[in-house]
Amino acid sequence: MTRGITKFWIDMALLVVMIVTVVPIAWLIVSAFLPNRAIVNSRWDFPFWLGNFEQLFADEIFVRQIANSVGIVLGTVVLTLAIGAIGGYAIAKLNPPKWVLLPSLLVAAFIPLIPPATLVPGFYILLGDLNLLGTVFGLVLVNTFFNLPFALLLMASYFGAVPDELREAAQVDGASESRTFLSVVLPIVRPGMAAVAIFVAIMAWNEFLMGLTLTAGGETAPVTVGIAGLLQSYTVTWGELAAAGTVAAVPIIALAIFANRHIVAGLTAGAVKG
Repeated sequence: MTRGITKFWIDMALLVVMIVTVVPIAWLIVSAFLPNRAIVNSRWDFPFWLGNFEQLFADEIFVRQIANSVGIVLGTVVLTLAIGAIGGYAIAKLNPPKWVLLPSLLVAAFIPLIPPATLVPGFYILLGDLNLLGTVFGLVLVNTFFNLPFALLLMASYFGAVPDELREAAQVDGASESRTFLSVVLPIVRPGMAAVAIFVAIMAWNEFLMGLTLTAGGETAPVTVGIAGLLQSYTVTWGELAAAGTVAAVPIIALAIFANRHIVAGLTAGAVKG
C-alpha cells in the first residue's frame, strides 16, 4: 500500500515537471503561427498564419545568422570530438606519466568552474590578435575551449571501458597504435562519441554570451544573438519573436528526442568495465 502511494506521488511530480516543461514550448510554437493582434488579444482566438515565418526568412541577416550557428555547431563538434577522442584514448590506454596526466585532469576539471564572463576580455584580445574576431571559426575555437573538458573526461571513461585485450590482440597482429585506435577501439566507443557529439551540439547551438560579445552583431552573429535583437525598446513583434524561437529551439529539441537512444547508450557505455 505504501509503495503504491509513493509511486502515485512520484508520477504526479513527474507529470507536473512535464507540464511545466512542455507548456511554454507548446505556447511558443502556437504563437509562432499567430499574428501579433491575436497574441496580445485577451480573447482565445487562434487564426493560423504563416506571415511570421515569411517575414523572418525574408530577412537575409537572420538567414545568415542561422547559417553561422550551423557552422559553429558543426565545427565545434568535429574539433571537440577529434581532440577529445585522441586525448581520451591517451589518458585511458597509453598510461601517460603523472606529471602530464594530473595537470591535464586538473585543468579539464577546473575550466567548467570558471564563469564564462570573466574570460570575455581575454578571448576578445586573443581573437583580435589572430584576426578571428567576429568570425565563425573564432566562435568555434571558443566553444571548443568550453566543451572540450567535458568531452575529454567522458571519452576517457568510454575508452577505459574497452577491454585491454582487444588493443593487445591488435598490436600482436602487427597493428600500429594509430591503426589500433582508428580501426579497433574507436568503432567500439561510437555510442559514446554520439552522446558527446549531441551534448556538444546542444551547448554550441544555445551559446549566447560569446556570440554577443565577440561579434559585431548582424551577419556575424549566431542565431541566439539574432533572436535577442528582435526585442526592441519601444515595440516587440511577438509573433516574429516566437517564430524565431521556434526555428532555433525545435530542431535541437527534435535532435535530442530522436537521438535519445544514442544518448542513453553513450551514457551507459562507460559505466561498466567490459
